[in-house]
Amino acid sequence: MAVNAVLFDMDDTLYDHRYARRAGLRALQDAEPALARRALVELDRAYERLFTTGHASQVLTGRLSLEASRRSRMALFLRQFGAPASRARVQELVDLRLAEYYRRRRAVPGASELLRALRGLGVPVGVVTNNLRSEQEEKLRFLRIGGYVDHLVCSEQVGVMKPHPQIFRIALRRLGRRAGRAVMVGDSWESDVLGAAGLGIWPVWFHRDRRRLPAEPPAAELRSFRPLPQALAVVTAGRRRDG
Repeated sequence: MAVNAVLFDMDDTLYDHRYARRAGLRALQDAEPALARRALVELDRAYERLFTTGHASQVLTGRLSLEASRRSRMALFLRQFGAPASRARVQELVDLRLAEYYRRRRAVPGASELLRALRGLGVPVGVVTNNLRSEQEEKLRFLRIGGYVDHLVCSEQVGVMKPHPQIFRIALRRLGRRAGRAVMVGDSWESDVLGAAGLGIWPVWFHRDRRRLPAEPPAAELRSFRPLPQALAVVTAGRRRDG
């Protein structure tokens, strides 16, 4: 199959959200003794869980502002680990975490080079993301990769979140491509892999952990975008004819 479009997730696929998030949490550990006694990986899982189990959908549907979500998450997070959570302390730590998070922002290693290579091959690229458009546009500018992205499709604007098929359909329509010759690269098995596969898009599961590739649905996998030739080969190979 000749691939004629590649869709990417944004956070923890092109943009190294985990790296910046953990830097912010380390800053909290330095400032709060109750958090310093905990392992970083435990704090990371707890903080991310608070966002994905409710706050994300509330922010994306406009029921909760991003600023209010950050304050609410921080208060719940501090109470979970027995740390003081007065209004003033919550705001202080929100500001501290956010400052360190922004200071540590970066692209996932190798992502920029992969996008540049796809542009050189003439393969159109879309970004399909469950987030606010303003945030994702700013990330593309900061990472200096916006010039390699033909279309940015955000759940906030289209009204549905991955893995809903409509968000993928919209991305393909804007690129002028069909699902059967497109590839989706993303870190979330449920949102990216299952969502893409359900529409007939060939999924490439990008994960930097030692997780096992599930048997179904069929998918390729990448654990790094480096070395570039290997990553490019996986992304552009598409579905094997015998698969």
